[in-house]
Amino acid sequence: MLNLDLMFYPKSIALVGASSDKKKLGSIVLKNIIDSGFRGEIFPLNLTATTISGLKTYKDYADLPSIPDLALIAIPAKFVLEVLEKIIQKGTKNVVIFSAGFKEAGSEGLALEQKLLEIIKKNSIDASTKINVLGPNCLGFVNNLYPVNVTFGQPVNKKGNLRFISQSGAIASSVFDWAEYNEIGFSEFITLGNKTDLNENNILKYCYDNDITSQTQEKGTSGLVPIGMYLESIIDGKEFINISKKISAKNPLFLLKPGKSNESKKAMQSHTGSIAGEDYVLDVALKKAGIIRCDGIEDFFDLAKVFAWEKIPKGRNIAIVSNAGGPAVLSSDFVASEGLQLVRFDEETRNELEMYLPRAASIFNPVDVLGDALAERYESAIKTLIIDDDVHSLMIILTPQVMTQIEKTAEMIGRLSFEYGKPIICSFIGGSHIAKGEKVLNKFKIPSFRYPERAVKAIAKMSQWGEYRDTLNINSENQNLEVDSGFSEVLLQQNTTDRKNMDSFEVNQILKTHGINTSPTAKCVNIDAAKLFVQENNFPVVLKISSPQMLHKSDEGGVIVGIDSVEKLEEAFGSLQKIILNMDKSGLNTIQIQKQVAKGLELIIGSKKDMVFGNILMFGAGGVLANLIEDRNLGLIPLSKTEIITLIKNSKVNKLIEGYRGEKGYDSEKIVDLILKFQNMIASNPKISEADINPVILNDDGIWAVDGKMILI
Repeated sequence: MLNLDLMFYPKSIALVGASSDKKKLGSIVLKNIIDSGFRGEIFPLNLTATTISGLKTYKDYADLPSIPDLALIAIPAKFVLEVLEKIIQKGTKNVVIFSAGFKEAGSEGLALEQKLLEIIKKNSIDASTKINVLGPNCLGFVNNLYPVNVTFGQPVNKKGNLRFISQSGAIASSVFDWAEYNEIGFSEFITLGNKTDLNENNILKYCYDNDITSQTQEKGTSGLVPIGMYLESIIDGKEFINISKKISAKNPLFLLKPGKSNESKKAMQSHTGSIAGEDYVLDVALKKAGIIRCDGIEDFFDLAKVFAWEKIPKGRNIAIVSNAGGPAVLSSDFVASEGLQLVRFDEETRNELEMYLPRAASIFNPVDVLGDALAERYESAIKTLIIDDDVHSLMIILTPQVMTQIEKTAEMIGRLSFEYGKPIICSFIGGSHIAKGEKVLNKFKIPSFRYPERAVKAIAKMSQWGEYRDTLNINSENQNLEVDSGFSEVLLQQNTTDRKNMDSFEVNQILKTHGINTSPTAKCVNIDAAKLFVQENNFPVVLKISSPQMLHKSDEGGVIVGIDSVEKLEEAFGSLQKIILNMDKSGLNTIQIQKQVAKGLELIIGSKKDMVFGNILMFGAGGVLANLIEDRNLGLIPLSKTEIITLIKNSKVNKLIEGYRGEKGYDSEKIVDLILKFQNMIASNPKISEADINPVILNDDGIWAVDGKMILI
């Protein structure tokens, strides 16, 4: 098991590339170590100096009087490999490489990084010999709990309950500055750089194993240990999901990740050499893991503040108190668009508000305390709402009007927050006048935003994480799939060929192998074989071309349905033969006959293998409806039964499943059973890259896989 304790809690540190030149990286890092209050031994290494910052220097790593717990490398990339070998020979097992010029710099840098990885692997035979390397091309890390700061940035040494993991040093520097300005402390900030060795999963595992809750809580904070992440790539998607789920069941995880556009993907490759997966898949994976995705840097900062300072709402019901009608009405729109709910106050609450507020004030939600409201009137309204169990969170809007007591109101809000513990988010709208109120709110650790839409969005994402946490803690279903011992027989045969696309007859065989209902079918070498099939199975039947070249048979005239007589059978067979004659002569193109399934609701079930997160399942309206309505509902395999039911309920076609406008509904349990079998098929056949059943027909007789396609890796 990986042990990073001596990486982040070292008793001694060696700095290769230490310098007395204040402009050089080695000087900045050394100063930060000393200024952080680090109480262990420091060994600066420099080829010419005898002392730096009052510390004895060493020319060679082998000359050090003891084995440092942590080595820092702050020299040009071309010298790093030689130095790393010496560090390993000495016995140091934890290394931070600040140096840039590796895979992010092009082909030469990539070759250098590959050699770096070879050195690490060569010297990491087992857990006892493992060399832990952070970087290269990273900013280092800060541990304010210890304390130690091994970065060349300007971080805040204020202790707090936030943890940060960043692949970008520049993002880290921005967070340092933002945290200082907003008087927000953090416990640990770890930058990853190129992730040659240690990656986000290693650090998340370290965070999970090292519970720092008791060390970081103070009055006014959320009682949580949130983790904010900036990642440009994810190394092992499945491991990322598994460890994130464990963390998210207790503490918020929020992620800022670029890659929504092709342009940003290209930019990432030149920045940290990252390769990005499909962005829509990331959204599915994050939901599975209980991670909140940030829409941008502003959103990232906002979530860091609210998760660090404020309690998580128990639900989506929000009450708004404002001294201005316009911002309150606008906020109502934001509440609706973010999926929150304005509370309908009961009679008791309305009567209470009416008792304290002027006649012209609004006692409905949003509550308008009017522009002349002093702190006392605000307090009466807030106190009334804060004890209402139907109110899960409060948003307080303040505009700087002539009579507004900005600081006094902020003090009152802070006091009530401490007293009652219900989530309160503020939006003090303005500039220089409200800044003094924001300072007071910061003192009480009450999040405040200049624009109400940011406040509403933050509350919505807090509520979203609360729902994720509850789901992760309640849903303890075993999601292990009943994976078959080997590939389906048909897939085994394909292992010896280069063919990737399977024909529809082969797909039918595989589906049947996994217990999925398919109607009787056969390949027909001639019309007599088709007639024999009809004698055994009766009309009506379907004829289609079974070919690995024709994945979209209906679009190319390769499917004929509703055949209910010998004459129609002969005519259809002849039509398909003509199409086959114009196809290649590979001998793989045949005519398939199939018993036609009675009409019913048409659905689609499919999967696609993502290079980062594995297999993604898709469910929605199938057949003709698949092209008419956008109904793509995605989940990360394996899905529990509860997750499958939720997937179905969230689909547009679910209205038809339940029975739309008086029409008879369908048995959704049959869909759940089919999806469970389908995902088992995908998991037990790792050579499947893509697969879908379209249409699936759900009728009174059962649920049937009518047609499908399958593509191998």
